[in-house]
Amino acid sequence: MRDMREALHDLRVADARWQAVLAATRDAIIAIDGDGRITLFNSAAETMFGYQAEEVLGLNVNRLMPPPYRDEHEEYLRHYRRTREARAIGRIRNVEGRRATGEVFPIELSVTEARLGSEWLYTAILRDVSERYALVDSLRSERDFAECLIEAAPVIVLVLDASGRIVRFNPSLENVSGRRLEDVRGADWVSTFVAPRDQRRIRTLRARNRTEWIVHDQLCAIVTADGRERQIVWSSNVLPRVGAVPGGYLCIGEDVTNRLSAERKLRELQQARQERERLAEIGAFTAKIVHDLGNPLAALSMQAQLILRGVQRGEFQPVEPVEGPVTRIQQTLGQLSNLVRDLNDFAREQRPRLQTLSLRSLLSSCVELWEPLAAERGIHLQLAETGTLPPLRADEAMIRRVLDNLIKNAIEAIKEDAGEVIVSASVSDPGMVCVAVEDSGPGVPKGFDVFGLFESTKASGTGIGLFVAKQMIEAHGGRIEHAPRAAGGAVFRVLLPT
Repeated sequence: MRDMREALHDLRVADARWQAVLAATRDAIIAIDGDGRITLFNSAAETMFGYQAEEVLGLNVNRLMPPPYRDEHEEYLRHYRRTREARAIGRIRNVEGRRATGEVFPIELSVTEARLGSEWLYTAILRDVSERYALVDSLRSERDFAECLIEAAPVIVLVLDASGRIVRFNPSLENVSGRRLEDVRGADWVSTFVAPRDQRRIRTLRARNRTEWIVHDQLCAIVTADGRERQIVWSSNVLPRVGAVPGGYLCIGEDVTNRLSAERKLRELQQARQERERLAEIGAFTAKIVHDLGNPLAALSMQAQLILRGVQRGEFQPVEPVEGPVTRIQQTLGQLSNLVRDLNDFAREQRPRLQTLSLRSLLSSCVELWEPLAAERGIHLQLAETGTLPPLRADEAMIRRVLDNLIKNAIEAIKEDAGEVIVSASVSDPGMVCVAVEDSGPGVPKGFDVFGLFESTKASGTGIGLFVAKQMIEAHGGRIEHAPRAAGGAVFRVLLPT
C-alpha cells in the first residue's frame, strides 16, 4: 500500500513537472494520435494559433494547416503507417501554419513518434519563425536595394580584395572600359586596368600604407578594352573583415575624360582669343608704323633715284664716290619697302577674293620669276611634272605671294652652289590639292617654329613672311606645313581646297 502511494506521488510530481514544462516552453507542442486527432495543445500553441485547447482537442490537426498541407496530411499518415517511410518525423522542416483568423504564417516543425501499446502517438514541436522570415526579407530587401544602387550608380563602384585583385564592379565601369566583370574577376587591378605610366605610382602609394589604402580625388587613367585611355578621379576606403568575409577596398571613381577635354578646349579657345587680341593690338600698332614710314621711304627712294640719274647723266665728277653709296641706299630702301609690305599684310585682315585659277599656269609663272636669281646662285630650280590638276578657287595675289615667299626662302636657304629647288603639285585627298616646295638646304632646326611671328632662321629676316603666309592659306580653308626632306633639306607643303 505504501509503495502504491509513493508511486502515485511520484506520478503526480512527474505530471506536475510535465505540465510546468508545457506551460513554460515558448514553443508550441501539439500531440496527435494515429488518426491525426489532437490530444495535446499547450498554452504556447494557443498563443501561436489563436485557439483555446478545448476548441481543438479531438479535432483533426489539419485544421491548423493551410493548403496544400491540409489536403496532403491524412494521406501522409496512411502512407507512413503502411510503409514506415518518414518525411517529417525525425527532421526539422520549414512549413506553414494557419491561425484561427485564417492568417498563414511560417513555422519550423520537428516531429517525434512514440508507441503506447498498439497506439502510435506523434508529438510536434513548432516554432513561429515569422520574425526571422521578416528579418531575412528585410535584409534581403536591403541587399537588393544596395545592389540596385550599385548597379544604377552613375559613378564607378569597384571592390578589390586585400591583395588588390578585382572582386566586383558595377555596369558603369563595364560601360567606360568595355570589359566584362566575368572576364577579369580575380585579376590584378593595377596590371589589368591602370595606364602603364600610372602603375608604379599606384603600387608605391599602396605599399606605403598597405593596411589603410585611402585616397581622395586621385586622378588615375585606365586603359579600355580597345586601347584608349579614360581619365578617372578615384576615392577609396578600407573594407573591414566581417565574419568569414575578408576585408578589402571600396573604390569610387568618376570618369572626367570629357570634362577635362572640354576644359582643355576652353583653355585653348581662351589662349587663341588672347592671341587674337594680342595680334590685333600688334596689327594696329604696325598699321600706324607702316603709315608713318611709307611716305618718308617713298621720298628717300625718289631722292636716291634722282641722284643716281644725275650720276648717269654725268652731273657728278668723279662718279665712283657717289654711285656706290646711292646704289646701297636703294638696296636698303628696297629691303625696307619689303618690310613695310610685310607689316602691311600682317596688319590687314586676310579676306581672299576667290576666282578660278589654273594652278599649273600659276606655278609656271612663279618658277619663271625666280629662275634668274636661282641661276645666279648656281641653283637648279625646276617645276616637276604634275598630273591633271583641278581648277583652283583662290585669291591669285595671295597664293602668288605665298609661293614667292616659299621659293625665295628655299633659294636663300642653300648656302653652297649646285643645290636644287623643286616645285610640284598633286591631288592629295579628294577635294584637296598639295603644292610642295623642296630644297637641298640645311633644313629647319629641330624645335624651331618657322611660322611663329618674328621667328626667322635668317639674320636679316623679319619673321613676318611665313606667319602672314600661314594666315593667307588658313583664310582659304587650307593649311601649310613643313617636314624634313628625305634627301636632306626641307619640304614645305601648302594644302588648299579645290
